[in-house]
Amino acid sequence: MESFLKKLHRDERGLSFILASVGMMALFGMAALVTDFGQLALARQQLVNAVDSAALAGARELALDPNPSTRELMASQIAEDVAGANGAPVAGTTVFIDGGTISVDAQRTVPLIMSRAFGVNSRDVRAHAAAVVGGVTSYQGIAPLCIKEQPLTYGQLCTLKYGSPDSPGNFGALALAGRGSMNYKDNLINGFGETVSLGQTLATEPGNMSGPTDGIDQRLSRCTDGCTYDNFRPGCPRILVVPMHNNNLQGRDEITITGFAVFFVDRDATISGSDEIKGYFVRMAAEGNIDISRSPTGLYRAKLIQ
Repeated sequence: MESFLKKLHRDERGLSFILASVGMMALFGMAALVTDFGQLALARQQLVNAVDSAALAGARELALDPNPSTRELMASQIAEDVAGANGAPVAGTTVFIDGGTISVDAQRTVPLIMSRAFGVNSRDVRAHAAAVVGGVTSYQGIAPLCIKEQPLTYGQLCTLKYGSPDSPGNFGALALAGRGSMNYKDNLINGFGETVSLGQTLATEPGNMSGPTDGIDQRLSRCTDGCTYDNFRPGCPRILVVPMHNNNLQGRDEITITGFAVFFVDRDATISGSDEIKGYFVRMAAEGNIDISRSPTGLYRAKLIQ
């Protein structure tokens, strides 16, 4: 054996063979690492996307489903369906709901290719996501109208601007950033340009203002997509976000914002004249801060927290 090693040491061809073999093994190992690591990274990213989408979809269902007895069941089912549609295995997906928070966990076994030469056939990848939903606490672009806080059901037709006083001197209008019928009309057409928040006080605008109320027709004319209250595009001008309050109004007064309601305006439902505005109560997602302890009153936001 000693003489063989000495001979091998003197024979450069034998040494080259050993070095080449070691190098090839190293290169093969690196190829296995790069190939399978890339495959694992891709599989995990796909799983992350799946659980993110699932958590957001489930959170939106928590906001939109009006039935408290089925809300969590439906949200959980939708989350599972969305996760599966995005590649998460059904058997490896779990959904947990706690109040306004929904968590989705998923696991997938990824078969490996190059690493099988080293006895490693597969690896598991996991992903977790959590989303919350709550009522939006501030909004930019409200209509210069208000409504008394009350239980509202999806598709309910409500009067937003009255043709005759709802209370002495009040027809449901607001004076936003100044009084006057022209200011009211501009805000009705374009929406109020400043952000308002829960707890903020706003001045009312007494008087019927029949002429300026016609400004709503100018706003509605911008909708060219044939929107309806159960099928409208985001940003449709027929949607009005209206602050809610619990005040008993008398003439020139103030409201304190307790929430935001969303309505799809229907001028065909107006029977008392053009000085009246009615709309169907709908729910709509919006940007802004949320309070997860508040049940969404039309205006909600679902967002990822994990």
